[in-house]
Amino acid sequence: MSTNAKGKNMRGKKLLLYGSCLDENPQYLKDFKNYTKLSFCPEKEHINMAFYKLIAMMSVAEELVVITTDGSPHCVQLHYIADEVLRYSSKKFKVRHYVVNEGKIIEVSPEDVKLSRYLSKIKKLRGST
Repeated sequence: MSTNAKGKNMRGKKLLLYGSCLDENPQYLKDFKNYTKLSFCPEKEHINMAFYKLIAMMSVAEELVVITTDGSPHCVQLHYIADEVLRYSSKKFKVRHYVVNEGKIIEVSPEDVKLSRYLSKIKKLRGST
């Protein structure tokens, strides 16, 4: 939250938004050397703060990657924030989503992120009554 939203390290850059719990396991971030790294913890600060900050950042940045711990009810919100920023931004940019599960980084599609927000759709897909 302390990063300047339109500072030099944002302009034309690729941004990596990650759950701050991954600071304990920096090996998951090593493949993103050319990204400006931004950590956020939805347990400490409300996601609306990250949303507004990120929408300003993405007005000057080029790409957004989100990586979180899979299964975290808090960190999943970072994926939702990215989805909303892209939805409301006048500037379109590339967004990629990753989760860490059992020691592996797994890419998930934007459609998977969107679907995970709608429990009734998941229920319908599973054929549950």
